[in-house]
Amino acid sequence: MQLRSSPRIYVRYPASVQTDNGAAEGILFDLSATGCRMQSNVALTQGSYLALHIEAPETESPLAVEVSIVRWHKDNQFGIEFLRYAQGVRDRVTDLVEGSEVLAVSNLAEDEELPLSTVAMSTISLSSANCL
Repeated sequence: MQLRSSPRIYVRYPASVQTDNGAAEGILFDLSATGCRMQSNVALTQGSYLALHIEAPETESPLAVEVSIVRWHKDNQFGIEFLRYAQGVRDRVTDLVEGSEVLAVSNLAEDEELPLSTVAMSTISLSSANCL
């Protein structure tokens, strides 16, 4: 069994993807300083490059990963490795993963696929709950 190179947290953050073929929306699940797992209807294959903007409610502005690569895909889920961040974003992601308080949002099995509309509504509800 291969150990992970950096810690990760389970989240449900809205994210946007920009590729050479256009833009798409998705939901980011597992987040580490070096990558994430994401669900989207965009057609990505292993080796595809993309830019990623993550809407983390704990941050004041989106987290911009300028260059990422798809390392694996299964159905509409993707393993993404971050290659180049916008200035200061790597530290913000690392702080988020290692030191922030993250609300546990689900008891779902890690590999369970969710309808994007359901996940988006859950994220909106959780964001509103965090403001109370």
